[in-house]
Amino acid sequence: MTVQAIQNFLQAAPFRPFTLVTASGKNYRVPHPDYVAFFPSRRVAFVFTDEELFDALDVLTITEITHSGARRKRGRAA
Repeated sequence: MTVQAIQNFLQAAPFRPFTLVTASGKNYRVPHPDYVAFFPSRRVAFVFTDEELFDALDVLTITEITHSGARRKRGRAA
């Protein structure tokens, strides 16, 4: 997946919550654009939770972005 593909979902108007899916099959819900930040290198995405925790994801391991369980964007880890 590319950072630009993720940013397209973050900047959509109106914004719709989405889920990032990694190659391992783990899901990370993004309910609002403020829940994602990128390391300056744009290689790592931080996905925050309502519990004020976060997961650091290698952007290259993100394989899909989904809305409401429907696949919307598929990328390659390349």
